Amino acid sequence: CSETVLQPEDNVNGSGISKVKARKSFLHTVDLSSQTSLKVKGINGVVNVESVSGTNQVTISGEKIVSANTYQDANSHLKDIDIVIDESAGELLVETVHPESSNGRSYVVDYTIKVPDHLNIIVTNVNGEITGKITVPLNGTVDMKLLNGIVTLEIPQNTSAEFSANLVNGIISVHNLTLQNEVSTSKSVHGTLGDGNGDILLKTTNGKINVLGY
Repeated sequence: CSETVLQPEDNVNGSGISKVKARKSFLHTVDLSSQTSLKVKGINGVVNVESVSGTNQVTISGEKIVSANTYQDANSHLKDIDIVIDESAGELLVETVHPESSNGRSYVVDYTIKVPDHLNIIVTNVNGEITGKITVPLNGTVDMKLLNGIVTLEIPQNTSAEFSANLVNGIISVHNLTLQNEVSTSKSVHGTLGDGNGDILLKTTNGKINVLGY
């Protein structure tokens, strides 16, 4: 694995107080053994997952970002963010860990994760985005849950899965896909893609769910 510290960046938050960002990039690779699922637990930031054919390796890259009043403070607290990778039997876990008390700082981790196309994918995030261009495994599962933000999923048009998208506040859009037995409300869309062999479960509390067939 590797990490790279990037240069400071200024920004102004909603209250007009200037904040400075310190960033550190990271890269980890994992050769799979018996794992059949990838589970990602984010907190703040973007989690992007891409399916790749012809590989048995997971590549986990991205940036740790800390915003604070000074660059020195932000940079010194990059070490507070930990990326936990657990290769326990049956599942590869990637988890963001940072302090419960921010003391005025903000902590963000943006992920880009490339996975073999035979893996089940389970992603949870709190604030930010979940995006994916994913092949749903035969009889497999894609499960994406977000508290506040946008879930964007691109899947092949020939995907076979039971489809379920739910939110409390926001908009659900499904394009370029044929949902059989579709049942839609302002807060949910359910239906069957193809023969319904797998499962696609999408959920956000406040935000949007965008699904596109390609």
